[in-house]
Amino acid sequence: MRITTYALVAALSTASLTLTGTAARADTTCGPQHSIEFDTPGFDTDFRVRICVYHGSSTRGAYAGVSWQNGGDDTTDGRRKFDLLDVHFDLRQGTESLGHGSCDLTRRVNSDESALFTCEAVYRESPVQGGWSATGYLLYNVDRDGAGDLRVDLPGSPTVKN
Repeated sequence: MRITTYALVAALSTASLTLTGTAARADTTCGPQHSIEFDTPGFDTDFRVRICVYHGSSTRGAYAGVSWQNGGDDTTDGRRKFDLLDVHFDLRQGTESLGHGSCDLTRRVNSDESALFTCEAVYRESPVQGGWSATGYLLYNVDRDGAGDLRVDLPGSPTVKN
């Protein structure tokens, strides 16, 4: 099981997450990987997330790439580790948010011990060059800890020139 953990970390750290569609020739720039170890029922859940901006053509986008280990392995309470686990991300041009995306990972992490996942991107067409970036945050609620919903701001992508 540890080999899988290291393989997932290496894959998320070094892989270039590729999107398909009309803007397939564009570039992707990601912020640093953010790692969180959640004190969850059963084994602690290791969660990693990167916020990325898709650029280099008139189609711009923002998305999040995530991976986790030690999800959904506790049989108590229906294998539930999280009551809430949502990644949110914004496509920005300068200081203006031009699109917001999110993905609810609660069911996935509660049911899958480990996985790599790319949240569906938010796209905008724009001829404006430069100043594009992506920012994001995580909302979570660990099952049975009594702490309620919490937020973690995530490191965003660098601002790109094209």
